[in-house]
Amino acid sequence: MKKNPVVLFCAAGGPGGVNLSRSLETATPRPRLIGCDSSPHYLQLARCHRRFLVPRWTPERDFVATIADLVTRCKVDLLLPNNSLEGRLYAAHHKKLGARVLLPSPETFDLGASKWLSYQKWLQAGLPVPFTRLISRPQDLHDIFDTHQSRPIWVRGAGIPGKGIGAAALPCRTVEQAISWVDFWEGWGFMAASEYLPGDNLTWLSVWHEGQLIASQGRQRDAYIIPHVSPSGVTGAPAISHTVSRADINTIGEQAVRVIDPAYSGPAFVDFKCDAAGAPQITEINVGRFGTTHNFYSAAGANFPGLVLRLALGLSLPDWVKPRDVLPPDLYWIRTLDAGPVLISAKDLARSEKRLRATPAKP
Repeated sequence: MKKNPVVLFCAAGGPGGVNLSRSLETATPRPRLIGCDSSPHYLQLARCHRRFLVPRWTPERDFVATIADLVTRCKVDLLLPNNSLEGRLYAAHHKKLGARVLLPSPETFDLGASKWLSYQKWLQAGLPVPFTRLISRPQDLHDIFDTHQSRPIWVRGAGIPGKGIGAAALPCRTVEQAISWVDFWEGWGFMAASEYLPGDNLTWLSVWHEGQLIASQGRQRDAYIIPHVSPSGVTGAPAISHTVSRADINTIGEQAVRVIDPAYSGPAFVDFKCDAAGAPQITEINVGRFGTTHNFYSAAGANFPGLVLRLALGLSLPDWVKPRDVLPPDLYWIRTLDAGPVLISAKDLARSEKRLRATPAKP
């Protein structure tokens, strides 16, 4: 095995790519990083040994040919996707590309990308999911608002592969709001309405190998970066989050992945929202990739991208690995635009707050 295996990934200049680099920079063995991006501007932010400008995803043949050429030129050992589109292409063409992957099948990517199809699978399996309906016409929304009395109703893109849209979610209090939101996105047949869940926002990150759960960790999202830009106040980028050890999301998260693919390989993270009683319900799964803040875990001592690297290369597992709760609870990750991140325990955070309150600023 090479002393420094070569890892290639795209969207290297975005937040997910930069954090992927940060994690891999502390991995053992430490890989040589090949970063690609379709933007010559964002590529300047990539933390990689070599950087390449690549075409966008379409046409697919051009992108695949470009990656295959880079694999040969740079002697790439592992393709590590940074988003679902990239992951699906690697899964479908990895033999042609000539580098290792640790990924599920293209069909699993398609199922995970569709919030509607994955919802149906979990519902049929008896897993906890919020009331959800696909919206095909205005009358569907009238029926939902008439039969489901709690407000608001959560209207969002259903993510149907080939058809779906990733529209921002809007908590709608009237049927007129909901119809206008679907009209705006031209989303009839491609958007869904779900009951609004008021409780905690949770996520469960896991790494799998041929159907075996290797490691996982739960986290709660407490606040978001620039929440005012989202109609719901929730964005894809948590500003404050902390580790949790919850038996319920450990169990349900594992079941959710197994329902999607019993032979799953690679990373997956399952998102939950809790109902008024505090019980978690599955809202979506992200297949074959890490979230933008996975470097939280690496900084705390659990390097999930480094684990994927070792699994893909057939190396022994690191000492921290266990199927559940690889980190202690109440570790906080604090960040915002152009600031942070800071890793701090709940105990140290409370001590800091106590000291600051003891010496308040004078008016």
